[in-house]
Amino acid sequence: MFGVPPGGETSVTSHPDPRDGEMIRTTFDAVTEELEPGVLLVRLSGEIDIATTDFAAESIRAAVAPPARLVLIDVSAVTFCSSAGLGNLVEARNLAGQHNITLALVGVGRPVDRPLSVTGLGGQFRIYADVEEARRELP
Repeated sequence: MFGVPPGGETSVTSHPDPRDGEMIRTTFDAVTEELEPGVLLVRLSGEIDIATTDFAAESIRAAVAPPARLVLIDVSAVTFCSSAGLGNLVEARNLAGQHNITLALVGVGRPVDRPLSVTGLGGQFRIYADVEEARRELP
């Protein structure tokens, strides 16, 4: 089986706001589901930033590994994606290439589309409106 924890885990972290020292709570969740043998869906939600990037990376690394052949990363519930979050997606793309795994992003809304577009990274990913579309078009 895969090195994917059953169900999801939520990471809630607090870090000081540099402007006033007050604590800011950041919520992030990752749930990985095996849709069929070799096909995984990683649902990310919340904020992917410096406070949650390690948790996001751990979830992605667990999924983008053999024996997976197709990994879909659903970002439709992501509310913020910093450069650290983009780094997570680039790492997923690189791991997929190393392991000959097809990788696609699904449900890309403004919080993820904007940084992908601004950095020029959007063209380096297969992007689909939803999971159903990706499963129809990918092997």
